[in-house]
Amino acid sequence: MLLAPSITTEDLMLLPRLLLLVILLMAAIAGGCGDGREYPVKASGQVFLNGQPLKFEGDGFIQVVPKNSRAATGRIDPQDGSFTLTTSVPGDGVMPGEHAVTVKVIAAGRGGNAVALLPEAYASTSSSGLTVTIDGPTDTLRIDLEGKLKMAPKKHNNLAGDDSGR
Repeated sequence: MLLAPSITTEDLMLLPRLLLLVILLMAAIAGGCGDGREYPVKASGQVFLNGQPLKFEGDGFIQVVPKNSRAATGRIDPQDGSFTLTTSVPGDGVMPGEHAVTVKVIAAGRGGNAVALLPEAYASTSSSGLTVTIDGPTDTLRIDLEGKLKMAPKKHNNLAGDDSGR
């Protein structure tokens, strides 16, 4: 004959505490299961030229360059200078930290060759003087540029001497 163990009122009062202890222990173990790597955080913002939103004709790109990780790139909207950064998957953002920044705006010139519309210094991390600090997800990055924006070359017929059939 089997005898059931007797459960006392004191045993029942310990049950919630024991359950809480098990839950806390499981949470501590699960919290330590990360792979230790950092992941990009969503980041977007706007580029300004001489205090005004950057507007241009052509193609614009911003690049945020971490020292020890893959760079994040974003296409700049020519209507208002806004951008969203991508490291691996569209819109995934940039790695946390302080990073150098480059900004390029180009347009097609004679013969289809690219023409830089911003001062050349902004095209290189060694000369741009631009940095951003990413502490977490943000949609308020502000990139301030100074200088003159060149006008995009006018569209023209690349065939010299073409009289359009006359």
